[in-house]
Amino acid sequence: MSLFKKVWPYLRHQTPILIFAYLCMLVLGAATAAYAFLAGPALKFIFSGSIVDIIHHADGSLRSMWNWLPPSLLSELEKFAEQSALYMVPILIVIVAFIKGMAQTGQFYLMGKASQRVLLHLRSDAFDSMLKQSPSFFAKRAHGDLLSRLTNDANLVEQAIFYGITPAVREPLSVIFLLVYCFVTNPRLALFTFVIVPLAVLPLVRFSKWLKRVSHRGQTAQGDINAVCYEALAGVRVVQAFGTEKIENQRLEKSASRYFKQMLTSYFIRAVRTPTMEFLGAIALGSLLGLLGYRVRVLGDDPAQYISFFVAVVMMYDPLKKLGQVADYIATGGAAIERIYEIIDSPTDINDCATAYELPPFNNAIVFAGVNFSYNENPVLEYIDLTINRGQVVALVGRSGSGKTTLANLLPRFYDIKGGSLTIDGHALNKVTLASLRKQISVVSQDTFLFNTSIAANIAYGRPDASFDDIKQAAMAAHAVEFIEKLSQGYETVIGERGVTLSGGQRQRLAIARAFLRNAPLLILDEATSSLDVESEHHVQAALDELMTERTCLVIAHRLSTVRRADHIAVLKDGHIIERGRHQQLIELGGEYARLYDMQFQDEKPLATPTNAS
Repeated sequence: MSLFKKVWPYLRHQTPILIFAYLCMLVLGAATAAYAFLAGPALKFIFSGSIVDIIHHADGSLRSMWNWLPPSLLSELEKFAEQSALYMVPILIVIVAFIKGMAQTGQFYLMGKASQRVLLHLRSDAFDSMLKQSPSFFAKRAHGDLLSRLTNDANLVEQAIFYGITPAVREPLSVIFLLVYCFVTNPRLALFTFVIVPLAVLPLVRFSKWLKRVSHRGQTAQGDINAVCYEALAGVRVVQAFGTEKIENQRLEKSASRYFKQMLTSYFIRAVRTPTMEFLGAIALGSLLGLLGYRVRVLGDDPAQYISFFVAVVMMYDPLKKLGQVADYIATGGAAIERIYEIIDSPTDINDCATAYELPPFNNAIVFAGVNFSYNENPVLEYIDLTINRGQVVALVGRSGSGKTTLANLLPRFYDIKGGSLTIDGHALNKVTLASLRKQISVVSQDTFLFNTSIAANIAYGRPDASFDDIKQAAMAAHAVEFIEKLSQGYETVIGERGVTLSGGQRQRLAIARAFLRNAPLLILDEATSSLDVESEHHVQAALDELMTERTCLVIAHRLSTVRRADHIAVLKDGHIIERGRHQQLIELGGEYARLYDMQFQDEKPLATPTNAS
């Protein structure tokens, strides 16, 4: 059972809870058998006014349970049974009902607790695995499908534990207790029962395998639906601006149709399984009833001895029927946990090596020496040699697709180099821990990501233990206080998903405030001032100027002010650095940089290069 194998590492940590839950199930199974035992005396008493005849006429082991007693004691017990039957049988039924109810309550709560804990840890592990993946992992997978695995699939696993694995233990226990009672009552009839009862269970195996395959395809289709919806809603402005609502709706209908077909097959399996089991169960009960009728009418046996036996066999039918539902949950849960384990078992591209150590505080230089990098087999960077000394501002310039952002992404190890070496103060990045490396780097990018929480929480995202005064000082340094204090709730204002209630310039200033508060010595600016209006750019650039002070900066920018102030400019083309120097030097060189400058800044006149840029 793939579901049990994969979920066992999580269930084993719930061993104390499971032990008590299974004890409750044992009590529940025994109480169920006790009901069958009491059915005979109860019905016999109602119709004949006596229950002792059942003891006298009981066959096999049940009769021997009483006959070993001394005759005088047995006589007294029979007399007591006759005298107390009027109130004793009803009281016993009530007591058994109470015990059964307590056992049912206990196993229900305990298994619910265990399944929820498994859900908690399973979802946490899957999410943790996602967070450790490199950007290439997410480039190959739809975010909506990943969310579906964390939500829908994880919930299906929890349901499979509670409504699948739990009854898979509980219901067979009830059947076992009832079979044991049948063997004690009449071993020969019990052997016959032991043969015909499994006939109602055999089809479950086939139905379960069929349903698991269909469920896996259905859950994949569900992931596609989530992916389409996520993309359309995340880009709803683009959808509306281009008038492609019908196209997106058609994409959804296509995915929904695949899901519809799989679910239709699933319902057909369930629809066929139930009457099949009922039909086979009817054959089993009919055969038993025919045999009992033969023994009574032809062999002259007393029907009283078969009352409890037949009731016990009939009571087996309900747990066997519930095992059909168990197969449903186990099949869907098995398919769901396989999809989740695809994420948990996905190897991470970027890892700490076994001997990784803490990176000491940055003090000297970052050195790219003969660095090569490629996506799959496509080379992106080739033989990059670049040194960034402490306190320098180094700008990367080039056409789109020249490798600027890729080069910057190598520094925090979003990707690992394929050749050459990349060091900080002589320490190879793949030899130090990721946490210590990234702790020394702040990133402010064009696509600023803010969370759907308060402004204060967004600023303090890199330092959740920061005081309010620290947050306010960071906002002040980022020139963000002006608009924050105008908001109705100030720093406690919730800004919506991705900061949708703020302008682009305001979002950028919050990102800069976040970098200020983190106070990392290395700073990566990736098109941080692009797509802003003049006024917003002025505020953001002023904030960046302060942020870059006394920091080592790697800048990807087309904006004139940032590029001109760089201590060193590296011009990339087709993954190679083809020019390097300061702004004025490159302009005078008249090469690629001068050409890009003329194209991008043709409406601006060259300004004198600052003599002491930082």
